[in-house]
Amino acid sequence: MNLSKKIFLIFLIFSHLSWANNLPDLGEFSDQFISPYQEKMIAREILYQVHSSPQVVQDEEINDYLNYLGDKLVSNSDAPQRDFTFFVLKDDAINAFAMLGGLIGVHTGLFISADNESEIASVLGHEIAHVTQKHLQRVIAKQDRDKYKSIFLLALGLLAARSNPQAAAGAMMASQAMNVQNFLDYTREHEQEADRIGIDILYKSGYNVGSAIDFFNTLQKGSRYSLSAPSYLRTHPITSDRISDISDRLKDYPYRYTNNSNYFHFIRGKVRALYSNENNIKTFEKNIKNKTYVNLEGEQYALALAYLKDKKINDAEKIYSNIRKEKNPLIDNLKIDILLQKNELAEAKQELEKLLIKHPFYRAYVYRLAEVNLSLGNYSEVKEMIEQYIFKYRSDPNLYKLLAKAFKGLNKDIEYHENMGEYFYYQYNLKDAIVQFGIAKNIQSNDFYSKSRVESRLKQLQSEQLMLEEGRKNK
Repeated sequence: MNLSKKIFLIFLIFSHLSWANNLPDLGEFSDQFISPYQEKMIAREILYQVHSSPQVVQDEEINDYLNYLGDKLVSNSDAPQRDFTFFVLKDDAINAFAMLGGLIGVHTGLFISADNESEIASVLGHEIAHVTQKHLQRVIAKQDRDKYKSIFLLALGLLAARSNPQAAAGAMMASQAMNVQNFLDYTREHEQEADRIGIDILYKSGYNVGSAIDFFNTLQKGSRYSLSAPSYLRTHPITSDRISDISDRLKDYPYRYTNNSNYFHFIRGKVRALYSNENNIKTFEKNIKNKTYVNLEGEQYALALAYLKDKKINDAEKIYSNIRKEKNPLIDNLKIDILLQKNELAEAKQELEKLLIKHPFYRAYVYRLAEVNLSLGNYSEVKEMIEQYIFKYRSDPNLYKLLAKAFKGLNKDIEYHENMGEYFYYQYNLKDAIVQFGIAKNIQSNDFYSKSRVESRLKQLQSEQLMLEEGRKNK
């Protein structure tokens, strides 16, 4: 079952809870229908699926880039303190979608189709506006009381449909109510508001606002040569009135030339080389030969990654020698990839230690150095390093998993299960987190401090689980 279907099932589960039966009095405020607590519960369940799904890109360089870009835009929105979570789905369809809880999903196809960072930013700004203006909640609030239960199902199903338009059919069957397409049509009144606010976010963040129109034109041009429109055009319909309105608004903003750094092109290259079904070695070689690329260095980088994926180390090294002059952490990490494929662990360790001096908070280097040291049996080094980084990235599950491996190597079983518990907790898997802390608690030990710490944390998690269960019953 793919992620969008899993998310849809989560929505169905929540919609059948008692808070769908005990309807609040209708009013003008959308928070009366989906409270912040209910929204948080739904977001937790979605994030659990996000962290466990093979469809989601688990690549720290891509994810850190997307979150950097998203955070930059959010800081220039009218809700800069609002929590957002951005994630990438392995799907060549051109799409992005906003969900309850400030969750924004981006398909790899969006990276592939964009020519520059401003175009990606224009889409993210639009989705951020959907969240800050509470468009989904506002749709639900406008429905008649008698239709509320059916509309509630459809509203949640709509979120799955934004990820995968085919899921709309499932939403219609589950609700046995109105046609989902009509519900999609009903939400289109909010597109204009999201355009207006998204463009303002884009400008305040230093991007070229004209990219909003440029990207829509690219999508529409591409749809002329296919049987169906890109997903983004179906979930965010583009009409002549809407384009005209956007064009009129752009006149209020001065022209701004944005010099996109190569970092975007390298991220795009990585997405295409490792997470796309349509790009391969021959494609990149042909593009470079015919000069049919958006950015030469980005295309070369993609080719080098494709070579490495195919175990062609010598070919990858030749490409690296051509682009190594680029001052870019992604290029430095390419060298590490090459060293690791050659099993030159000692040299990779040396290089990573140098790189972390230049970029001390670049998580790809942190993970890599920890994995290399684990392979070399340097468990104490890993422990000391990761414990320092956890102070900065306290909610990063990968750090706890690396720390758990280090404690396993040091034969410290309580600490191993304790950190595996934190790993599951920060992946929103509360059930398995409690299991791990339960194992840690039952290990015989004279270490009173460790036992007390584990027991205290276990009680916290059990209390949190109880609150969630009570919330599901009573809300």
